Amino acid sequence: MELKELVWNDFNSKHILKHKVNKTETEEACNNRKLVLSAKNKRLLLIGKTKKGRILSIVLDKIKPSKYYIVTARDSSKKERRLISDQK
Repeated sequence: MELKELVWNDFNSKHILKHKVNKTETEEACNNRKLVLSAKNKRLLLIGKTKKGRILSIVLDKIKPSKYYIVTARDSSKKERRLISDQK
């Protein structure tokens, strides 16, 4: 998966704040992705780590090659954390 551009707008910026996640953390986790899975509606579920070690799950909607819209970002569940620990 090539990721060159993340698309932000007022809606998704405010939405992730409801999950206590900010844009910087989301971008860090995308750049330090540990796992990418298929999700509903042809979206991707990316699990990544911030510089401070926070593990986030981010849902992305592909706009065009290497350009993705951030649908949501939140702390990863225990099940999702296990998925990346199994990758080691």
